[in-house]
Amino acid sequence: MSINTVAYLLKDSFHGMRKDMKNTLISLGTMFATMLLIAVAYLVYMNENKLINDTKDRSSNIVAYVAINQTEGEALKIGDEIEKILGVTSVTYRNKDYAINLAKSLNPIMVEGFTDEVLRTIYPAYYVVTFDDVNAVNVIVSGLSKINGIDDITVNKYAAAKARDAEIYKAVAIVAIIYIIEFSVFLMMNTTKLMMFSRRKEISIMKYVGARNNFIRAPFAMRGVFIAIIAVALTMVIVNVAYPAFIKSMNTLESGFSFISFDKLFTELIILLFGIGVLIGIVGSATSMRKYLDV
Repeated sequence: MSINTVAYLLKDSFHGMRKDMKNTLISLGTMFATMLLIAVAYLVYMNENKLINDTKDRSSNIVAYVAINQTEGEALKIGDEIEKILGVTSVTYRNKDYAINLAKSLNPIMVEGFTDEVLRTIYPAYYVVTFDDVNAVNVIVSGLSKINGIDDITVNKYAAAKARDAEIYKAVAIVAIIYIIEFSVFLMMNTTKLMMFSRRKEISIMKYVGARNNFIRAPFAMRGVFIAIIAVALTMVIVNVAYPAFIKSMNTLESGFSFISFDKLFTELIILLFGIGVLIGIVGSATSMRKYLDV
């Protein structure tokens, strides 16, 4: 394709946008709303993903306390049984000496005035049980409760539940992006049909003089790309202002969660929006032209 041809197509594309400004603005509004919703869904997805990883670090440890009357040998055998539980990734044994020293390091008053013999009846040995899937918590706890010699079990159920909620929000964000894209393509097709209807005579003349379908489609596809670029630019400006303000307000409320900064998401987000926007613009414009090209 020559430079003159490209220049002509660009000129025709801009001419068509100016000529049918109403539908152009409708398309731009649709694309902007789409890009903004996708950006919000993407930010939700990324932050929920971070929440899952952060929560996993806090919720993936279950502490199983060995009964105080268990001997060292009996306590070590319990570890073999724990490793057999479905969902367990690792098991770490902490003997009574470790538990006593840990208590001493946390607060000396916790061991002050007690003999070693008495302390061994206060601080039991325990196992730190780790896992990867938060959905395995209930299975592991159930398995631990059936082992003879396990006296008590502690688990951060709140953190585990929080991680499960985050998984749901991630899935909702993905589904939302898919439906937003489908709906936007549908709207773009309709607005393009309206524009093509107003130019149907021009298209018919071009077809009769031998213009190829791709040559006719090109200005409309370029129009979709231009609209996508403008919509993405507007979206990035809005998000660049609103997202940091949102983070600041959440930090003021002491939400306890560290949101991902916009700087870290900027490059990925603009690539995602531009790719989806161009795809919507081209597909929405091209697929709505078929019947007008059958002359």
